[in-house]
Amino acid sequence: MWLAEVQAERGDQYWLSIDGGPPLLDPSCRDLEWTAEGPRSVVREAWPVFPPAPALAAPPVVYELHVRGFGRTLRGCIEHLDHVASTGANVIELMPLHPFDSRGNYWGYMPVVWGAVHRDYAHEPERAAEELADLVEAAHARGMHVWLDVVFNHTGEGDAGMPTLCLRGLDDTHVYRHHELGRYTNDSGCGNDIDPANPYVRHLVLEALDRFARLGIDGFRFDLASLLTRDGGELVRMISEWGAWRGVTLVAEPWDMGSYQVGSPVWPAHWLQWNDRFRDDVRGFLRGEPGLVPAIRQRVQGSPDLFGHPGASLNFVTAHDGLTLHDLTAFTSDHHRSWDCGPELRRQQLKNFFAVLLLSAGTPMWVMGDEFGRSQQGHGNPYDVDGPLTWVEWTTTHEWSELTEFVRALARLRRAHPPTGFVFHGVGPELDESHDSRSLAWCAGDLYVMVNAWWEPLTFEVQQPGDWRVVLTTADGDGGFGTTVTVAPRSIVVLARASAAG
Repeated sequence: MWLAEVQAERGDQYWLSIDGGPPLLDPSCRDLEWTAEGPRSVVREAWPVFPPAPALAAPPVVYELHVRGFGRTLRGCIEHLDHVASTGANVIELMPLHPFDSRGNYWGYMPVVWGAVHRDYAHEPERAAEELADLVEAAHARGMHVWLDVVFNHTGEGDAGMPTLCLRGLDDTHVYRHHELGRYTNDSGCGNDIDPANPYVRHLVLEALDRFARLGIDGFRFDLASLLTRDGGELVRMISEWGAWRGVTLVAEPWDMGSYQVGSPVWPAHWLQWNDRFRDDVRGFLRGEPGLVPAIRQRVQGSPDLFGHPGASLNFVTAHDGLTLHDLTAFTSDHHRSWDCGPELRRQQLKNFFAVLLLSAGTPMWVMGDEFGRSQQGHGNPYDVDGPLTWVEWTTTHEWSELTEFVRALARLRRAHPPTGFVFHGVGPELDESHDSRSLAWCAGDLYVMVNAWWEPLTFEVQQPGDWRVVLTTADGDGGFGTTVTVAPRSIVVLARASAAG
């Protein structure tokens, strides 16, 4: 390796070269600029350092967003934080901010280095880290935390046919995992897989995490996190120890193309895990699929069948990689378990999804704009679409104000009555878990929830003592007298004890 000894100033470009080879990025650089000749590392001082944020006043409710799609820039995102806070969400989870080649890549899941901030997301590109710090500070001022989606399982160098930019040119043999014949393994589906057993890879991962944590980031969601366990779990153990010391939240997406680890003991108990079983079972149940009542019973109480305790489950019905909530109700697809229910039922179905999500044990998450019916016109994988289709259109949010207010009411109800201590019933005393059943009820503390996914009205008899009153319904006309409640087709009614209803 040849290193030039020069006086470097902030903003100067630099690169590494091995035996006269092509310019390579510094894997530890704090800044990066794309030029006509390719990406170049940029000299800059250390990032700003901020003290940890105060603990959240209530358990996390997560709002996943893409910086460009949500606010165009990091600075632009600040303008809409009050809206997010008003929904009851108290965590924003930012999709990846690592520098990446923006050509044909909107989501940003092809990082070229891990410890810098993507310049295209900044109003002033050379101040990208400072603008991220400003966003974090603004969120903290509103009592919100900021989590960051990080991609340490592969890099944007792709397969052997793509340009060599960084780690491949420095130590291809040891940094990436290979088959016996020398080809890259590709359980990421993105061309390569990082080798988590490599000491330098571990150093780069922990270095990047610590930079972002010192900047004020409160938690990290690890993309395709099961790829980080290919060393037997040592890197996960190191991240866990670091996370406990830093006091940050750790979240796994516990699967990849070669391994499915939801509920696996490889994940320490204090990690959250994305729960795709919640996503699939709730989608199927609310579109009327049979045989799902036993599964829904597990999902709403935090999936103890998967995790053994409700604290590990991060529940979601939608995320960036799939249909928006609106489109789940506007397009029919068995792959997405979606159903075009028609315009007359759409708002009711959207309320149903939010009701199950926010009244279940675990940590709820939804994707930006679901609370006001954002559509991607049925596009379920817009990783390369940077335009109005994937951007939030803030001027039309008022058209869905009723849904947004319903989400706010649910969030208030969740804060006042955390979902714990579940007791299940059916329309009568016993829960019907037969194949054709499409209804259930549960009592959790001072709330009684009745769900009718059938296409005819059902009359529920409230099985728990108390002076109950209706506090939320997803359909017009739901109601009842005394201990009997008629629940309209495909709708949900929520009762609260009068002494606790507020």
